Amino acid sequence: MAIYSLNHKPIGKSTQERPYTTGAHVNYITRNKALGRLDGARMPVERDGARDFFNDAEDGSRSNGRVADKLMLALPKELNPEQRAELVRGYAEEVTDGRAPWLAAHHDKGKDAQNPHCHLVFRDRDPNTGKRVFGTTDRGSTQRLRDKWQAHANRALERAGRPERIDARSLKAQGIDREPQVHEGPRNRAAAENGRRPVSRPRDVRNGPGARSPSRRVNYPALDRGRTRPEYNRARPTERDYWSDLDAHRQREELDGLRRLHLPPDGRREEPQRMPFKDRLNRRVPAPSSEKTPGEVPKSFLDRRKPPALPQSEPPQKGLPFRETPPKPKAERPPRDRIPNRHKSRWRDDDRER
Repeated sequence: MAIYSLNHKPIGKSTQERPYTTGAHVNYITRNKALGRLDGARMPVERDGARDFFNDAEDGSRSNGRVADKLMLALPKELNPEQRAELVRGYAEEVTDGRAPWLAAHHDKGKDAQNPHCHLVFRDRDPNTGKRVFGTTDRGSTQRLRDKWQAHANRALERAGRPERIDARSLKAQGIDREPQVHEGPRNRAAAENGRRPVSRPRDVRNGPGARSPSRRVNYPALDRGRTRPEYNRARPTERDYWSDLDAHRQREELDGLRRLHLPPDGRREEPQRMPFKDRLNRRVPAPSSEKTPGEVPKSFLDRRKPPALPQSEPPQKGLPFRETPPKPKAERPPRDRIPNRHKSRWRDDDRER
């Protein structure tokens, strides 16, 4: 699926570790092993010409001037190479306002076939006037670059008829309750597959524009605690792990409630002693008697049907004397010959003669 990733880093003449860092970066992003497409505007669009262009720009800049800005953009896999090239060109032209020079190197072949991305390098200066175009040295410029890339990428996905969209906001701003992961990168993954562990050591990281100090010391051993980036991401629970743990917790609570309801407080239930099968059979079916006559009902069966006898100490209850109800007299029926015939509408012939 389409993911959002934009990494912005400036290259300054006084803050770079070595001179001509921008030219060395151009050599790196245009290597034949990874380069799939090279595009640009208002500058030479080939390796040697682009490197010399940025080296000359560094020589002509002031001692604390900014030579260039480099961006690394994650390209949507749902787009084909032509659509991705059109997306990057439209974004670069808007950022540079059609005046500043830019160079874009697409990496989408070899090991980057499943991770297409683009290295965009531009110099935020109008060659004719020498003035800034986008204002990358201003506070909040990186966020403006991120917002513009989100808008361009979503428009490109919409034109291609794809339902996927990217979002530049954080997980918390999107309402997603999930911990963010750290970026692993192909080098860390390859090292983990080959069984090699990178050495963690403190590093000096350069601060952004407007900071009180130019750099800061980051103690990485205290942060990673001896774990690599892949190990750190695998140890963090995912959303699926959260819901699985929640279901297991609810199931345990339900089972504990059933045990408290049906078991004694000590949690043990005494099993009743089972009677042997032979004894149960003899108890339910009485043994046949040799003196039984044909048609005789077993005595045990008659005893079960009798009501329990009252104790001898209690006298029988006295009630009203029994009064026998005389039978009702039978109604006198008329003679048979006077009964009207139900099947005829007149009397019999012998009655008519009478």
